[in-house]
Amino acid sequence: MPEARALLDAHLGGELEVLILDLAVYEVGNVLVRALRWEAGKVADQLDDLLTICGPPLIMAVPWLSAAARTAVSHGLSFYDASWSAAADALEVPLVSADRALIRAGRAQSPADMTAQLGLL
Repeated sequence: MPEARALLDAHLGGELEVLILDLAVYEVGNVLVRALRWEAGKVADQLDDLLTICGPPLIMAVPWLSAAARTAVSHGLSFYDASWSAAADALEVPLVSADRALIRAGRAQSPADMTAQLGLL
């Protein structure tokens, strides 16, 4: 996806900061193990790369959990998806996601929208 690559390049070039939650490590690991059926060593290497690129993941703060619950209920989202939204709101940063439910609910921007907004492509 060229938009994701453009965002990564902007992060690596110091033009923007990418933050991830600890949930990302579990999500990426699960996709690699279950959907792609990667071997354990490759999964560990990929997760190491993720953390090297993005830095240490953030952990949900207690107030964010309450906000996630409210967001999940009010927008019909899973608690998991709402957690990303609540963290972004608390940190006052945009949430970029390919998750259709988050985008439909107006809780995230697509990578295409973000790259257009930043003039990266």
